[in-house]
Amino acid sequence: MDEKAAKAQVVIEPRRAEDARISNRRLVFEAICQRGPISRVELGGIIGLKPQTISAITRELLDQGLISEAGRSSGLRGQPQIYLEPNARGGFSIGVHLDRNTCLVVVSDLKRAVLARREVGFDTRQPAETLKRVAAEIDLALAEADVPRNRVWGLGLVLPTFGSKVYDFDFSMPHWEAWRDFGFAEELQALTSLPVLVENDATAAAIGERYHRGDAGQSSFVYFYVGQGTGAGLIIDGAPYKGAFGNAGEMGLLPVFGLDGSPVWPELRTADILSVPALARACGMEDGVLDSATLANLYAVRDQKLMEWLRAAADTLRDATAVFEVLFDPEFIAVGGALPQQIVQTLVDLAYPLRPTPAARRDRSKARLVPAELSADAAVRGAALLSIFVNTSPNFRHLYIRQLTQDQRPFDR
Repeated sequence: MDEKAAKAQVVIEPRRAEDARISNRRLVFEAICQRGPISRVELGGIIGLKPQTISAITRELLDQGLISEAGRSSGLRGQPQIYLEPNARGGFSIGVHLDRNTCLVVVSDLKRAVLARREVGFDTRQPAETLKRVAAEIDLALAEADVPRNRVWGLGLVLPTFGSKVYDFDFSMPHWEAWRDFGFAEELQALTSLPVLVENDATAAAIGERYHRGDAGQSSFVYFYVGQGTGAGLIIDGAPYKGAFGNAGEMGLLPVFGLDGSPVWPELRTADILSVPALARACGMEDGVLDSATLANLYAVRDQKLMEWLRAAADTLRDATAVFEVLFDPEFIAVGGALPQQIVQTLVDLAYPLRPTPAARRDRSKARLVPAELSADAAVRGAALLSIFVNTSPNFRHLYIRQLTQDQRPFDR
């Protein structure tokens, strides 16, 4: 038997065939989610699969209630085309954003619509008691959204800290010391009986922005997150980039002027400028007191201390933008986080003119630095998207897939 004939008799391993089936299924479903209502003919043109394969996959998705028909074409030549779209109630997900003494919970459907939103304030220093409160809020949110728990694909938990004995240095943020080496994902899963995915606030916000923007489906961009500290979520070719150990984008840990959020550089204590606590100090208020309504009032009268902070923070943002552009060459950098939209817009405006980097191109279609379209709720919306993203994205490069077993991925069953 010659080499060509031998290759023709090679049998594809069942596991590999199953991987191909799952990948094709995810490709079709993601295209329907992003472009629906869409016809099978249009799907074939976008994805490149054979019409028989498209028909088989869409028939299976229809039978499982994950997609639905959304009308037929009219006035066109040939047989009318049936349009497909996601079935909003084909599955649900929960997002939880824990920040200092605040908790935000949302319930979303497969069309990414928010069905319930709950925001509560309480002491979040002790993880065990905090997670009990979170579980109670999840129960209330599910009841408000009229969503049965067995239809929930998973729960995304977002919080602004990390810490573990695996690191040579203690990177724990103030207020979160008790969370160091506490198994909060396992604890919350036990309390809710739902698979839990954990992410930091900046990356979750970047995922929220990626799905919220109509022009960022396969983009490479940076979400610069201004919260209790400063960090960045990196989206590369439409997928979150986490790095080798999941810590990519921890900008606040750098000894850079204005971004001093690291406890491991005692000899380089520069002024912490670009963060919510720094803004509170600049306005002469205690950390945690400066809420969005107060900030809006200060901005309305162009409070001198607030405007001084904006100018100083914009200088830091200008330098951070240059770092991101040189390291990652993003299509654009979006600024968002815990600040009101009007303050983010002014911060971005004051950062211009930006420093000269290779990103300053004459053929640009987008501005280099822009306000995020999704700001205040970006992290929690991104958290709610984690379970949908894991279950439906055909891009397996991201790390979340490793956190869920096959039994916990309902889309692939």
